[in-house]
Order: sequence, then C-alpha cells, then structure tokens
Amino acid sequence: MSIQFHMLMSTNPSSQYRRIIIRRSNEYVLFKTDEIAYFFLENKTCYMVDRNQGIKYVIPKTLRELTMSLDPADFYRINKKYLVHIEAVRKFKLCVAGRIEVELHPAPKEKVFINQVRMQDFKKWVTQGSNEQSGPLFEDMLETPAWVPEY
Repeated sequence: MSIQFHMLMSTNPSSQYRRIIIRRSNEYVLFKTDEIAYFFLENKTCYMVDRNQGIKYVIPKTLRELTMSLDPADFYRINKKYLVHIEAVRKFKLCVAGRIEVELHPAPKEKVFINQVRMQDFKKWVTQGSNEQSGPLFEDMLETPAWVPEY
C-alpha cells in the first residue's frame, strides 16, 4: 500500500500547519494537528503517530521542518528523536543524571527522556495554561534528595 504525505498550510500569518493529509492507495486520510500524538525518528525515517489509534505513518519531512511548521504551544521537541504534542504527555519524572523520563500516550517502544539542558524550556512549555504556571514544578523535584535505602 502506497502512502503519500501532504501538509496543508494554514491561512494564518505564521504559516503553521493545521492539518496533515496522508494518501493511502486511492483514499486520503486527514489528521488535524491536535489528533497527532508525536513524531519520532527510527533508523533515519520520520514517523507520525496518531493519538486515536496509535498507528504510525511514514512522514517524508525532517523533525526540524516539522518543528518549524507546527504550533510551538502544542508541539515541543523534547530530544533529537521526538517532537511531541502536549496532549500526548501523560506524566514525567526525574531520573538518574538529571534527566526527565516522559511517559507518552500512545506509548512508544522505547523510554523517552529529556536532558537537563532542555528542562527549563520543557517546564515552560508543559505548564503554560496549567495550575502550575508559577508553582515549584521541577525545582522541588531537583531539591528533594533521592531516597537512599538503609542497609
């Protein structure tokens, strides 16, 4: 089955994508950008995962091109391999070496991490429009000492 990919530009001045059209055989499937869970790289190929069914589609664009063309309030490049929609982020936690593990839905095959360099930008992105805009999110995670078992 041949799948072709098309993106429709919005009519707003920032020229951000509003929809993605994927051609499968003789039909076209439309995805609003809020129906996309995330984009990811695997073996140098870019894929899109839809939020409703978790199906992945090959996308002939780079993550960089997609990052520049999608609304930054909705999509964030959390690392070299993942560009995620805010609605796909289920939870996150501080891990070893100052990295944050992010749980996405639908769940990818691998664990997804954010390094410490991107932590503050991620905090701003994930908390915009939430009850934690001015709260201690991340700071309390970083200041709380890790539990050490007693022997």
